[in-house]
Amino acid sequence: MVPKFNSPQAIELTKRILDYGELSGLKMYVDRRAARMIDWDRKFTLGKDDVDLIVAVGGDGTVLSTLHLLGDKAIPIATIRYGRRGFLCDVAPFEYTDMIDRIVTGRYKIVKYMRLKATWRGTTLPYALNEYAIVTSSEARTKVSRIHVWKDSEEIYYLVGDGVIIAPPIGSTAYSLAAGGPVVEPTMRAIIVTPLAPITFCCRPVVLPPTSTVRVVASRDSPSLEVISDGNYSITIRPGEEITITEAPTPALFARFYMGDYYVRLFERCM
Repeated sequence: MVPKFNSPQAIELTKRILDYGELSGLKMYVDRRAARMIDWDRKFTLGKDDVDLIVAVGGDGTVLSTLHLLGDKAIPIATIRYGRRGFLCDVAPFEYTDMIDRIVTGRYKIVKYMRLKATWRGTTLPYALNEYAIVTSSEARTKVSRIHVWKDSEEIYYLVGDGVIIAPPIGSTAYSLAAGGPVVEPTMRAIIVTPLAPITFCCRPVVLPPTSTVRVVASRDSPSLEVISDGNYSITIRPGEEITITEAPTPALFARFYMGDYYVRLFERCM
């Protein structure tokens, strides 16, 4: 169990799930970081200890931070919505008993979502499920970014604007969509490049094959750029530096219980 730590309601729901899971015959563990909030004998360290299934209770931020800590560990995540944003989460709080019952009997589906890997100066950033947002750094907000975007050995465009978003398909409905990017079926494998408020007219969103290597190069006359992974982790790249983005070696695994309403949930935002 991984709860949203700053939500008393998520903490209380996590306690109920722990109790119900034990009564159902499961061996339940709680994230060691929640030890001061939840009195439970069995604890585990996220990203180090091996477990069969993780249940995240919170919003999209809780899910994304959990994935960042998991890294390459291929552990499925079940998701219970208890936050302001829960588009990645498919189980409502009142459905937790049904979710546990389905876990016990194996009535759920494991779904794989492609992630992205970014490399900078030989260092790998946390894998991105939603996006890498490459934007003008906070120290130069009044200036526009000047960016060269490459696919393999071919330059796609020279972008002058607020930055660029590089996203996998599941992230096409997040920041990329708000910036005018396309909606891409979440279980596909592709890399989506979406410019942010470009001044240059020719810069438009493109969808690339998953085997592509995308290089984003800060022009020497550009201000510094900030690279943000899923809104949780960031680095700063200086003029003349570049960051390389490819498909991550391991996908994100989700245990799904109510999968039939993806497009209903997506487009109900427009109602």
